[in-house]
Amino acid sequence: MTFDDIIGHERQLAILRRAVAGGSIAHAYLFSGESGIGKKTVAVALGAAVNCSSTSNGTGCGRCGSCGKASSGNHPDIHILSADGGEIKIDQVREAQAILALKPFEGKMKVLIVDDADSLNSAAQNAFLKTLEEPPGDSLIILVAVASESLLPTIRSRCQKIAFYPLPRRLLAKMLIEKQGMAEDEAMFIAAVARGSIGRGLGMDPEAERLERAEALELLAKAYRGMDTEDLLSSAEAVSKSREKLERFLEIGLEWLRDVMVFGETGDDGIIIHRHMAEMLGQWAGTLPRQRLLSDMKLFEQSRSLLDRRVGGQLVAENLLMKLSGM
Repeated sequence: MTFDDIIGHERQLAILRRAVAGGSIAHAYLFSGESGIGKKTVAVALGAAVNCSSTSNGTGCGRCGSCGKASSGNHPDIHILSADGGEIKIDQVREAQAILALKPFEGKMKVLIVDDADSLNSAAQNAFLKTLEEPPGDSLIILVAVASESLLPTIRSRCQKIAFYPLPRRLLAKMLIEKQGMAEDEAMFIAAVARGSIGRGLGMDPEAERLERAEALELLAKAYRGMDTEDLLSSAEAVSKSREKLERFLEIGLEWLRDVMVFGETGDDGIIIHRHMAEMLGQWAGTLPRQRLLSDMKLFEQSRSLLDRRVGGQLVAENLLMKLSGM
């Protein structure tokens, strides 16, 4: 994996290429951005580039033994620190610090990639701060985070920050066509649903996504038509059988209502997720006032917030369906 193999993120890669080629690599970077958009992939490619035994252009050749080991995850000088049980603990940080204190085994630099760095617990962050304040001279630290604001300000201030953004829809669709053999309409649908995330897009099946969305929209339509108490309770029980199922309903419902509002305001099916359902979106837009859409979108956001605060799933579903039904 070299910088040349990465799709998108041209500005971010240009910054890193210049740094590698000019020998001006920072001692620590903070890569931030949504999950699944390629931050960790870029981090590994950077680790390969600084240890490449033959490159002179800051990219990494992709052919030497060092690049091959980096791509396969077997380079002795590139280490990835990941969460254990939902968080990165202080013992893991101390182990990583011991590794960084050693001289490179066969490469030019010791590279530590802290994946999901925002899962560093409080003790681990405080312990890690010392390494950032006094990094070994032949080391490179790359923090990869979604919610970088959860890191201590003193950690953020000691890293060069590079923000990553979702891939443009057409670029991600092109990649899905090439790598997954998807038809163009399927690829455009998945690219929209994945919201520019390579990781999400590669893991999605177009038919399964359409079926899941059809089921969620059927429940949403029932709620808008009005539900009696028995139907509401049984529907709430069904959709909250698992947290994942309820989360998906909340996600799809919010996306749908946003599409209804955007399509109703603009008539542009190129900027919505459910472009294959433009006719149905138009019908909803014609019956739901803008203020109602905004109010109901807020209900979905509040429901997700309640879930995050560990309110019971069935109670969250009942409350949401009741309000959508006007009860």
